[in-house]
This record gives sequence, C-alpha cells and structure tokens, in this order.
Amino acid sequence: MDLSIRTLATLPAASIRSALPAWVAGHLNVSAAEQSTLAATLAGLMESTTDDDIHILQGAFERAGEGWRLHPADPIARRVTRAYMGAVVQPWRLEGEAHLRAFLGSASRRRMIVCNHLSYTDTQVSDAVLALAGHADVADRLVAIAGPKVYTEAWRRMAAIALNTRKTAQSSVVASEQAALTPRELAAIALETLADCERLMDQGYIVLLYPEGRRSRDGRLQPFLRAAARYLAIPGLEVLPLAQTGGEAIFPFDATLMQHAAVSLRFGAAQTPSTFPGKWGGLEAVHATLADLLPEAHRPPPDQGRTL
Repeated sequence: MDLSIRTLATLPAASIRSALPAWVAGHLNVSAAEQSTLAATLAGLMESTTDDDIHILQGAFERAGEGWRLHPADPIARRVTRAYMGAVVQPWRLEGEAHLRAFLGSASRRRMIVCNHLSYTDTQVSDAVLALAGHADVADRLVAIAGPKVYTEAWRRMAAIALNTRKTAQSSVVASEQAALTPRELAAIALETLADCERLMDQGYIVLLYPEGRRSRDGRLQPFLRAAARYLAIPGLEVLPLAQTGGEAIFPFDATLMQHAAVSLRFGAAQTPSTFPGKWGGLEAVHATLADLLPEAHRPPPDQGRTL
C-alpha cells in the first residue's frame, strides 16, 4: 500500500488511525510476523491519539518543507518513528558517552554535532539510538540541517516531521531536487540559516550538521564542503564529532524498503573550531577527528583531501 502526500494530508482522522500502521510497517523489509507485530504496536499508539492530535500531524505533514525555516518535530510522528526505528536498529551500540556528557555540561551555549552522512536515515538512527540509550532528552533537542530533498515524497516527509529540521538550500556543488537558485539567493538563504542556528542554539537546541553535503556512495567519509566552514565559524561554538555506522545497511542507497542492521554511534572529544588557524582549519580538524573515530572501512582514502 502506498499513500501520496496529498492523501495523507487530507484523509479523515479515523482513516489515518486505521491506515497509518500498515503503511508504515509495509516500508520495512522484515518477516510477515515482524510486520504484523509492528503494525499492532503502531495501531495501539494511534488508538491513544485524539482526532485533534491527528489533524495537527496532518498539518505538519502537509506544510513540511514550506519555506527556509525550522520545522519542529510532530510528537505523534516522533513516537511512530521511534517505534519502527527501534525495531530495525538491532543490535545498536553507543560509545563515547563521557564525551557526550562533557559536551552537554560545558559552559558553551552554542553546541553542534557534526556527523558523517551515509543514508537518508542518518538522523533517524541517531534519534533512535539516543532514545534507546536513555538520552531522549538530547535527541529531542537535535535540529538537523536539511536540504529540500528530505521533504519530496511521502515516506521521507513522514520521517522528516518526526525530527526537528531546519530547511536550507544545498550548496551548488551538490544541489539536487531543488529549484535553481541564483548565487545571491543562495547567499541570502545561507545567512538566514546561520542566524537561525545561532538563535536555536541559544534556546538550547543542538544543531546537527552533515558537512559532506550528500550521502557517501561507498560508505567512506567524503571531503567536507568548504561552505560548511561558515557554520563552524559561529561565535562561541563547540562541536561534538559523531561517527555513525549502519544507516547505509538499514536503508541502502537505491532501496525503497528499510531492513534490520547493526548500528553504532561513537562520539569523540568536543572541539572549539575557532581555536584552529586558517579559514578551513576548524573544518579540517573536525574532519580528521571524525575520520579517526570511524572504522577502517568508512575512513577516507589516504590521498583524499579534507575539504572540497
């Protein structure tokens, strides 16, 4: 069963309540018994929601991706996503919790996590593992910097509204699935995004950035886009490197269904980009740290540069 963006946004609440569990479970490449169990879990979740809750969910779904702005997570979508992601991120592992605690306890008000980019599910994987590990409060504060493509079809959009995302334009180096923008328009959107990141971090959110700008096709860490240096130049910023593996196996590059896979999150020591010399110094330092945190199969080739 497939449902369009328009259908999901306009169905009566009772129809959403009955159709959503099977629609979600149908996107997982698991056994019939596991699909049935997940659908029953989701049906119980949906039965506990009011019609008003569902209408709010539909509104968030319909408006997702409108404007270059923050799109806050919908609470029902978040519960649905954590239910099915909890079923596929098995087994999971979280390393470097001491680094995470030190990062959260630092004096800095402006906090950013920088992660490698393997799959459309990367932010969902981080959200699910953090929640499973008892850090749901941290997951709830994440704001992923997202390009237009995450809102383009119904399944991606349902995942997006379960997370806090801040839509921005992609760099012209990697742009796809976005209308052509002039250099002036790109610059204006970038400045608005940076200002919004400062405001959000000052309010207690943690910005989640993927400086590669696009998913890795071979799983290896790619060079960081030099445009990402603007984020790391935010005054008073502290950056926590996060090496993630497994998302590429949960949702392979050209797949339409998700599946079980072992996943891991590994945090490194936080860094202050402003302490590194040169225009790209902070960006290159974070890239080097992230590369060291990754297993050998995900590290960049020795002759690859750190920035692009």
